[in-house]
Amino acid sequence: MIVLVAGAHGRLGSRVVSLLLRRGHLVRALVRTPAQAAVLQDAGAETVVADLSQDIEWTAEGCTAAVFAAAARHRSELGSVNGGGAVKLAEAAYRYEFRHFVLSSVVRADRPERRNGAACEFLAAKQHAERRLATLELPWTVLRFGQLTEHPGDGRISTVMRAGVPLTTRRDGAALAIVDALERPHLARQVVNVLDGERRVADALDAIEPLPLPPPGPAAARVAVPLGVAQADNPPDDPRMIFPDASPLDADVEWVGDGPVLPEPVGNDDPAPGIS
Repeated sequence: MIVLVAGAHGRLGSRVVSLLLRRGHLVRALVRTPAQAAVLQDAGAETVVADLSQDIEWTAEGCTAAVFAAAARHRSELGSVNGGGAVKLAEAAYRYEFRHFVLSSVVRADRPERRNGAACEFLAAKQHAERRLATLELPWTVLRFGQLTEHPGDGRISTVMRAGVPLTTRRDGAALAIVDALERPHLARQVVNVLDGERRVADALDAIEPLPLPPPGPAAARVAVPLGVAQADNPPDDPRMIFPDASPLDADVEWVGDGPVLPEPVGNDDPAPGIS
């Protein structure tokens, strides 16, 4: 895959880039500054410098998958980056028919009204991105993380929230979940919680049941009609293609028009004589 990673220089995004490169994927890192681009170029990624609050569709051309792992630096940017930036990248992925789009989100993004202040605004921005993503005919996966921590990862997660258990996610585990989700088509159009846990990341994601296929719609009615009626809307013959002196078709002429059909095949020996 050629994966576009938004937020590639961040603490989560840089881990995602490293894992993708290690697995042999090509990475296009979307970053804010030329200095950030230089660091990722040294790591082996292609880079583009762009502002998520502006037009970014051009950054997606030529890629086949995308990860949104960017985060606003200031509270005033929550709407334009965490919300609007994610939406614009998703719409670009839809425009270029990406194979998969993974959005880094947060647990309880579906209920921002339960929080106040900056936390509410943060959750509302994530909810906005999730809701827009759900309207796109695109293979997307939303991974909802707990509070991200720098504790060393052990490659294990849980996809279930349990009462009394802290809602935290190691960044190492979050990055691994993102990369593994990209490679799992059965997670398309699913929202998955990713928290610290006891199960290997790959096993936890593989255990998620794919969504059932939508029920078939009613079969179109098939009504027999005369051939003339069926062909009534055919375009008229082009007069320039009809020659008045054309000879009539001969029923004994092959369709390729190379003369009468011979009574016996020529040059068509049985490839397996004696086998009936």
